[in-house]
Amino acid sequence: MRTGRPIIMKFRTRVVVLVVVIFVISAVCFISEPWLGPLDEELSADYLDLSEDESDVEEARAAVAPEVSENREDFFRFPFGVFNESSRQKRIEQFIGRYDVDWNFEPLPGTDLWKIASSWVTPEQIHGEYVPELGAVLSAMSSGPIIKADVMTKGSQLKLLLFLRGGQGVLFKPRWYDRDYIVEGKPYDGHDRHNGEIVAFHFNRLLGFNRVPLTIGRVVDLENEILPVATEQLKATFFKNGSNTCFYGKCLYCKDKSTGVCANGTRMEGAVILGLPPRFMFIKYRHPWGRTYREGHTARWEHGDENYCADVQKLSLFGSGRLLLDIIDACVFDYIVGNADRHHFEMFLNETDSILIMFDNGKSFGNPFQDEESILAPLKQCRRIRYSTAHNLRLLRHGVLSKVLGDVLSRDPLAPLLTSPHFLAMDRRLEYTVRLIEEYAEADPDVLVEVPVS
Repeated sequence: MRTGRPIIMKFRTRVVVLVVVIFVISAVCFISEPWLGPLDEELSADYLDLSEDESDVEEARAAVAPEVSENREDFFRFPFGVFNESSRQKRIEQFIGRYDVDWNFEPLPGTDLWKIASSWVTPEQIHGEYVPELGAVLSAMSSGPIIKADVMTKGSQLKLLLFLRGGQGVLFKPRWYDRDYIVEGKPYDGHDRHNGEIVAFHFNRLLGFNRVPLTIGRVVDLENEILPVATEQLKATFFKNGSNTCFYGKCLYCKDKSTGVCANGTRMEGAVILGLPPRFMFIKYRHPWGRTYREGHTARWEHGDENYCADVQKLSLFGSGRLLLDIIDACVFDYIVGNADRHHFEMFLNETDSILIMFDNGKSFGNPFQDEESILAPLKQCRRIRYSTAHNLRLLRHGVLSKVLGDVLSRDPLAPLLTSPHFLAMDRRLEYTVRLIEEYAEADPDVLVEVPVS
């Protein structure tokens, strides 16, 4: 018996050492692995055929841009405290004047609108802020002839890859829910909301981000516009449900008829999202504040770790440049629209200090009565935000956001896009966010970071 005891103790010692080694390796991977390796792109650009062009909008920008102080101290001196209905209406009119789309703009004969839209894209922006051709480009996306339709296999959600006359590629995300449908359960549950993609594009414009691809509503006739130009791969997923035409496409969750979506007869509404030009490729990273999506498993940031943001900044990807501030911008944006599903993010490949491209906004506007504050974790844990973002948020408080956004959205082909509870929810969440920033900035003025935003 005694001769066997040392052997057992040695075995136990080796097991303990092995467990410790595995734990250390896991801990290192937890910090570094999720954000250092590129993953497959959600939107591919290799199917687009656009050339580069230049568009000078500085004169228009200067003509309509409001005065914004670069002094952080003015954040507290700005006269928001005394805010009456007259000043509120004036601000609403100013915002509508800046951001209402000119749907009557008529480009010169022979103008290549896809080339113009391509020229707007740089490593610092997806679209221009004040561009007269925006309405013409959106109209072409919403009504241009479809010359080819195919499946889009990338990603977990059902969507189509369409090609419009001129060779421009767009994504089509179909309607799943009525406007007043409330998605119960977890904040990331349910199918993508096509109207959320459209609203996100215009809300991103109001904040001056310019990081969301152009998006507009469109009604397509599946029998007359899609099937005649569909690939065999797409045609194979079409079926009938009574008098309604349906399809289930190809994606991670697209399996068979049980996962399909149906038109109202043959007509289906959806969001059309403009593809980006082929001169750019993308690199995809895991979001440092992403969720685990596993029952009973939570991410480190969800435990309220005070050192988490500091540890994120130790990684080269986040230690310098604009990325961390872009993530904080995105979390504020996502909180206001109710999108708790930004688990990855994309940037331009091989471009110095690229923006965080805000693809995939379909999980927004699920439940107007649920304010998911965990979305604000990057802001709460890092306690810093661009001065320009904080300033623009303050300009939109007191119900200005819902009034301006409601007016801008009212001319989308699928209007109305949101119900009143969703507009109220956006105002409520924006007000909460502004008060949170004010609280942080009063305690530490360095919370407001003065950096130029392209």
